[in-house]
Amino acid sequence: MADRLPARERLDSYRALISRAVPLIHVMADTAGMHLEVTGPDEPEVICSLPATCPADNRELIRRHIEIPADLIGMLDAAARRDAERRREIEKLKQALEAQGGKPAKDYAAECAMKCTEPAFMRFLIERHDLPHPATDKMAATRVRSVMAITSRSQLNTDPEAAARWREMVKDFEVWRRRG
Repeated sequence: MADRLPARERLDSYRALISRAVPLIHVMADTAGMHLEVTGPDEPEVICSLPATCPADNRELIRRHIEIPADLIGMLDAAARRDAERRREIEKLKQALEAQGGKPAKDYAAECAMKCTEPAFMRFLIERHDLPHPATDKMAATRVRSVMAITSRSQLNTDPEAAARWREMVKDFEVWRRRG
């Protein structure tokens, strides 16, 4: 069995295929069956002829060979947008709850540990927070603890003020990363 491409790549290839497909200009029927035409270089060209014995649902699927997958991809895109909006709303609600003394919206300690291993985050710390170059993961973690005024990353999950400072640093990092 051949390896399948990841879902995102397959969807992108389907989207490209549909966008390049030539739309039907005529659907003709005669005693032999149904004939689908597209624009040709000089005159319309029949791209498909279906015998009269072809089941009606199959004829309809073939006739709508561009419209149906394009509509389905549009539905997937809309669902992905709604999902992203809902995730943003959930994150805002979690942060509002956290601001009122509730459970932290995220495991900020784990997020910090992961960020401190990212080369881009280390460059950010070098440029914006005087981290010595060349930097290591351990040096990045030490610098973050210093800038955050904490003794342990676990405080990012237990101290609301430290969590707020961490969220601001992450926002600053995202802005810094987008600029370059």
